[in-house]
Amino acid sequence: MHTLLHELHKDHINLASLLNILTAQVDRLEAGEDADLWLMADIADYIGRYADVVHHPREDQIYHVLARYDTANESLKVLLAQHHVLPSITTDFKNLLKQVLNDTAILSLAELATNIRDFIAIQKSHIDLEEATIFPLIHKTLSAKDWLEIEQSLQASIDPLFGIKALGRYDNIYNVLYVKAAA
Repeated sequence: MHTLLHELHKDHINLASLLNILTAQVDRLEAGEDADLWLMADIADYIGRYADVVHHPREDQIYHVLARYDTANESLKVLLAQHHVLPSITTDFKNLLKQVLNDTAILSLAELATNIRDFIAIQKSHIDLEEATIFPLIHKTLSAKDWLEIEQSLQASIDPLFGIKALGRYDNIYNVLYVKAAA
């Protein structure tokens, strides 16, 4: 597996761990327990800042090269279309959580839980389609020359949570992922 494809796969693993945290929080919410809405808002912020702004454009570069070989691939078309709508879905989700935190949203706990679960389902479905369908096709199809072209077109990026050093704005997530897990 090419290094870049491996990095994108690792991003998916990291995103899945965040979606699992969201799932645990919405489970708490539905059980009538305290859920950490700030943590959920931080996760939405991270997804908006990293997955939507860095991760998906990197995938798009690869998908455009792959499309030269397989222009009729429906999964590829679906994923490229999803990459255009996922940022607005994330922004809407993040804004909803901010409204709830600021007491400006009028919705029931059940409606909030449904919104959270819908967001999780959309994200998981997207990742699953990439991992099951497109990533194996990329691995099988792209040549060393293709990868060189892709690498030259990409800008360097640092993951603000799972990179070398996590940004302080994500301390809340970091603590749940690593500090509480180690305790």
